[in-house]
Amino acid sequence: MPFVQRVVEPKLLSRVQLFREDGSARVQDGELEAVTNFTLCSALRQLASLSAAADDIFKELGGQLKLIYGRCEDVKAKLVVLGEKVEKFDPRKVPVRKLK
Repeated sequence: MPFVQRVVEPKLLSRVQLFREDGSARVQDGELEAVTNFTLCSALRQLASLSAAADDIFKELGGQLKLIYGRCEDVKAKLVVLGEKVEKFDPRKVPVRKLK
């Protein structure tokens, strides 16, 4: 099982304090409008963060795929060399000796 590299989980969107410690309003708008605006902004921030995480994941995946492609090309070159050796091989030219 692979190790966890990134944890993506939602955060609380509407966790905002509408009033200061002394009881005065932190915002001038109505309470519902302030909560909805803050929730929308938080959702947009989380989507931007998720997009950045996805971009990072795909960049890392692209790098890993480039490494795999390079290894496959190496194996392909070795197979071509082995194929040429097999085609050149003539079993009649190999001396047969008696076993003792």
